[in-house]
Amino acid sequence: MIKRNYRWGILGAGRIAEKFCTALSETAGSEVYAVASRDAGKANAYAAKFNASVVFTDYNALVKDANVDIIYIATPHAFHYNQTMLCLQHNKPVLCEKPMSLSPKQTAEMIAAATKSNLFLMEGVWTRCMPFIEKTLSLIKEGVIGEPQYLQADFGFFAAFDPASRLFDKALGGGSVMDIGIYPIFLAALIFGEPSVIKSVSKLAETGVDTYASILLQYPAGESAHLLSTIDFNTPIEATIIGTKGRIQIHNPWFKATAITVHLNDGTQQDFDMPHQSNGFEHEIKEVMYCLDNGLLQSHKVPHQLTLLISKIMDEVLQQAGVNY
Repeated sequence: MIKRNYRWGILGAGRIAEKFCTALSETAGSEVYAVASRDAGKANAYAAKFNASVVFTDYNALVKDANVDIIYIATPHAFHYNQTMLCLQHNKPVLCEKPMSLSPKQTAEMIAAATKSNLFLMEGVWTRCMPFIEKTLSLIKEGVIGEPQYLQADFGFFAAFDPASRLFDKALGGGSVMDIGIYPIFLAALIFGEPSVIKSVSKLAETGVDTYASILLQYPAGESAHLLSTIDFNTPIEATIIGTKGRIQIHNPWFKATAITVHLNDGTQQDFDMPHQSNGFEHEIKEVMYCLDNGLLQSHKVPHQLTLLISKIMDEVLQQAGVNY
């Protein structure tokens, strides 16, 4: 149970922020206190929809507001580094939407700044906070599927080419790996840790961002993962973890799943249903408030070490594709 009410400042007023604020308004102990957007119309529309007390068209004004307890950064990837640093400089805890930044170097600097200032910082990997992930980890720990050997996860959808879109604009950190490839990369990092081999095949748009990445990871003990991200076509958006005794199937859309199935080698299977109370963001929100309640500087679900590892793997995949931001 959350000990107090948290006043959230929302930095950015795009689609992801709207989904986050929907869950925030339905989660006990939280309120959309302030919204900041350079677009006054968007900021005022958000304030009206979510009953925000304050509206800003200047990000600096938001971070200086003494009533803001925690800031959620929901702007395009390319702005995360500078905006997180701005928040930390003004003594504000931060939940930064994934990916944390455009490079491992930036990510490490953000974490170092938060640590030095004794401030909470978490990457918004909302999937990690969902019940299906907790159940999956529990099943693996209990040895239900034996020793995990192989993981497959994909995330792909078709996006018509538009050089001005954030998906294709390199200046905004566009590309499939940054936008959705982080999901399967996160799952592999969570289950298997740091890979010893990373091999990737990619395709680039004329704007220089990747539209497709087929990634093969191998681990020191011989386990492997095959991951796919693309904005060229639709994929099943499913994930499977195979062990020596069976497999765990995470159903579509796996990154916000409400159902998993365990298939054992003896032919038996078991289904688990875990519906969200809101749209799935409530789990992440509750995790952040739990950490703040208990004076934690990082979440044990999305620790800084995991964020750094994800950033390193993404960077290597992009380097192999010839993408430099």
